[in-house]
Amino acid sequence: MVTQAEDLSRAALKIYVYLLESKEPKGVRDIARALDMPVSSVYYHLKRLEDLGIISRRGDGYTAAKIIHLEGYVFLGGKLTPRLLIYSLFFLGVSLSQAYMIIISRSVTSDKLLLLILGVVAFTLFFLEGLNMRSKLKTS
Repeated sequence: MVTQAEDLSRAALKIYVYLLESKEPKGVRDIARALDMPVSSVYYHLKRLEDLGIISRRGDGYTAAKIIHLEGYVFLGGKLTPRLLIYSLFFLGVSLSQAYMIIISRSVTSDKLLLLILGVVAFTLFFLEGLNMRSKLKTS
């Protein structure tokens, strides 16, 4: 049984993610058009994913039958979200709270400034790496 993304080809993973995030069943031609893939390739990978029990076929198309573990991602609000984006939100909160403390106290010390700079840098790095992970998943 497939439990990790490494067990799937890049094309199969791309199709799986598309179906997982789709609200309604999708036909072979719809998937091929949306992912800019040949219909024959999409059909091949759909059959393989169906044989593995990851997707299921309904009368009007294919849907994700279960959520498989993808390293570094969580499933939130119907979307696969890189964990790094969630970490970036933590550092955004730290940065905003530190900026608020500086504004309220009307004093900037080296400690407060260092914490603010580190929070902004950490937020930026985690956010950009999370976006990079997301784009790689979509275009892999």
